[in-house]
Amino acid sequence: MKIKLILCLITLLQFIILSCTSIASLPEEPEAPIEPTLKNLSIYEAKLTGYALYLETFLVRTKQKLRDSDFPTFTLLNSSVLREEHTLEAVKDNIAHLKHYINNTKPIAISVYKKYSKLKK
Repeated sequence: MKIKLILCLITLLQFIILSCTSIASLPEEPEAPIEPTLKNLSIYEAKLTGYALYLETFLVRTKQKLRDSDFPTFTLLNSSVLREEHTLEAVKDNIAHLKHYINNTKPIAISVYKKYSKLKK
């Protein structure tokens, strides 16, 4: 079920980004739940996954669209380190990995957005 949700999110994000004529805007990062229950953390994990994939897709599509040799380098999300078990520990580990990726990628995405959002291509 988790894999289907991720695939649906990827497909939706790709459709949205491909439909745009200019570079996309950046949404807000999801907020952590107040109560750290397995259910709440699982929902948060799914939201973080969607956000991380959005940042990745934003950077990849913007780089493809602009073809700028000075475009900053960035890494793709390594989903192979995400754990498949649905335990509290596994979900927390996944959240930590996603947060680490977001913390490294978000400043690049913000920089790209600020630099290129005023351009009309």
